[in-house]
Amino acid sequence: MTQATKLIGKVRRSVQSVAYGNPLYQKILSAGDAPRHLHFTPADPWPGDAQAGQDLLSDKASPTERADSAALRNLRAIGTEAARTAGVQLIDKWLLYFDNWHETEWQAEILGARIAAWIGFYDFYAPAASPEFKARLIASLHRQWKHLARTISPSLKVVEAVQAARGLIYGGLNFPDGDGALGLACELLQRQVAAEILADGGHISRNPSAQLHMLRHLVDIRNILNLADIRMPEAIGAGLAALIPALKFFRHGDGGLGLFHGSVEETPLLIDAVLTQATVRGRVLRRLPESGYERLMAGRSLLLIDAGSPPPRAYGAEGHAGLLSFEFSYGRERLIVNCGAVPKGNVKGDLVEWRAACAATAAHTTVTVEDTNACEIDSDGHITGHAQTSSQRFEEEDAHGIDMAHDGYRARFSIVHNRILKLSGDGETLLGREILQGREGRAFSLRWHLHPSVQASLSQGGQTALLRTPSGSGWRLRIETGTLGLESSIYCGGAVPRRTMQIKTSGLTKTGDTVVAWRLTRERKG
Repeated sequence: MTQATKLIGKVRRSVQSVAYGNPLYQKILSAGDAPRHLHFTPADPWPGDAQAGQDLLSDKASPTERADSAALRNLRAIGTEAARTAGVQLIDKWLLYFDNWHETEWQAEILGARIAAWIGFYDFYAPAASPEFKARLIASLHRQWKHLARTISPSLKVVEAVQAARGLIYGGLNFPDGDGALGLACELLQRQVAAEILADGGHISRNPSAQLHMLRHLVDIRNILNLADIRMPEAIGAGLAALIPALKFFRHGDGGLGLFHGSVEETPLLIDAVLTQATVRGRVLRRLPESGYERLMAGRSLLLIDAGSPPPRAYGAEGHAGLLSFEFSYGRERLIVNCGAVPKGNVKGDLVEWRAACAATAAHTTVTVEDTNACEIDSDGHITGHAQTSSQRFEEEDAHGIDMAHDGYRARFSIVHNRILKLSGDGETLLGREILQGREGRAFSLRWHLHPSVQASLSQGGQTALLRTPSGSGWRLRIETGTLGLESSIYCGGAVPRRTMQIKTSGLTKTGDTVVAWRLTRERKG
């Protein structure tokens, strides 16, 4: 982030503080009669986590726990009177501290999510609330909604934009003069769908988690409009339908998502619920050409491959530099993975440092040159470097594969990375061939990051690594030249980082082509 950008941001925040933080603005938002009742409260359809709800009841949750959809959803999963009361208490605490404008809590995307959550869970927590609390809650919701309608910006992107529009719609169906807000929300959503959903149904950010949550919020919007007997605009409905097969594309055999460009595994139960609610059927795609992803399946094996260029800078806030990286699973077990995304709120240390570490090329199952990222990441975490990629699928008699390349290291080190992956017809063998073309004497490393459930050991003087999964399945990774080493790694596929291992080989480029050939083979029992 440049100094000019920082200065503009600081000035904007100062202006907002003066404009929205003064008592006169609060009176403007409170002008007129506040509604006395919420008359349109469709229930939130998504599953919660009862254990997380129990943590809230037993004071194990963070002291800064928000009264958001996740907390209310987890309390509803318990369903007791105590859980209802806890929901009221969370909202009451928020009203105590943030009922007037606040720089963070009144941001458009947070406002939209909160408005939808308080309305969507109203029938859950309201039976435990007093009439006075309900009146204060509805008055606050009305003020928040009016502020959102005044300040929502077309510059919002990805999930934040859908969250903001969703809040406008939920409020618009409950408050007077809501028609204008409904029209504005639909107009913004149509622009967003046109700008962000690619021809293959992938999201322009290349982030599978963004794919999931954008689809989930659009399903919510479609459902609430249907209940209100309002037809969703055709362009938004088409965007919703396009997202579905692309979301299925990213699922491993365990039901979770692959880890690319800021995504995490997510909860299979939620993914199932979203796909069920979406009610659009379709086969799993083999490739997403515009999004830059390939999917190879054979037997019980699955290979997910990032064969594309980095996301555009405007959508690269969570992008990664893992060019040509892949993940490999067998049945319901993940073997080879990428390290994942910054685990927000559950790490010790600087989130900027975590972001840089997770986004680095070295945090992916691919090749690094001179211990440098294949595309640049600026100081605020955006992908800025440009890299051209190419990919070509091929079929052989008893195998299929992909031949791909990227030039992310050409300008700095005069190196082009070419990677060929080939999966046998029975899924029992994965062949890899790394070709580094260009200047000699460049240091490189090839990494295979392992899922935390996989145990690894070296044999044959470091030329072979034996991988063992929880089910007892064995896989042997063999390299033709050089040696393999075991090093520590980190896995951020869930809410909390987990320690794991990586297999690594290193070397120097030679004159002409430098080739590293490797083979991953399933060990047959017997």
